[in-house]
Amino acid sequence: MSSSVIIQKERGEFVNANGFNAWRGFDERGYETHFFDWEQMTSGVAPVERDTITVGSVLFVRRALQRLGVETAPLDYPPSLAGYLGRKIWQTSWAEVRSQIDDPGKAVFVKPVEQDKAFSGYIVSSFRDLIRTAKWPGAMRLWASEPFPFVSEWRFFVRRGEVVGVGHYKGDPLLYPDASVVRAAIDDYSGEAPVAFGIDFGVVEAGGTYLVEVNDGFSLGCLGLGPLAYSGFLEDRWKQLVGTAA
Repeated sequence: MSSSVIIQKERGEFVNANGFNAWRGFDERGYETHFFDWEQMTSGVAPVERDTITVGSVLFVRRALQRLGVETAPLDYPPSLAGYLGRKIWQTSWAEVRSQIDDPGKAVFVKPVEQDKAFSGYIVSSFRDLIRTAKWPGAMRLWASEPFPFVSEWRFFVRRGEVVGVGHYKGDPLLYPDASVVRAAIDDYSGEAPVAFGIDFGVVEAGGTYLVEVNDGFSLGCLGLGPLAYSGFLEDRWKQLVGTAA
């Protein structure tokens, strides 16, 4: 059993509330905690080991995993959940998006394919929306989809097949997804799902419930998940990734 944790701090401060929340959970559970920053992680000063859980930004944790020879890939839109999307989704590039944006009615929602997300997803509908993309190469791979009328979006934290927490992050907090749809999706994904992950669902104006995306457990903030639940969630996924799960 792991008994120590590395948590990212920068200039002596927690990077965000997620790190603080994780520290509280691990500390309450009696884990020995060590703090390191990004430079110490990349230079090798931080003593990364398989039985020492690492918590921090996506980049920080991925670098720790890479030092152990473990690579990760974004989950996004698992094939087994295609029936829950309610919209067309495909891969493209900035070059393709830029070449098509002058066409009428070609508005498209885009977000990066890579896990080290360079930007948050947004809708591109005019040349003005492309100005901010100048710093990104044309070959950069993107997920694209038809703009979808989500009016409320929620994240469900799933650990060992069960929902252990729910957080609202966008839109109307009084519009809640259909629980039967969420449960069915979790069951359909169970054969390929990691031990801990987040599955996001949105509600459209007409009332339907559809999948937004799936995220790996190690890459998620707490979004209201309590310290004990959050630390256990992160621990399970770390152990699975590094091969120390019981």
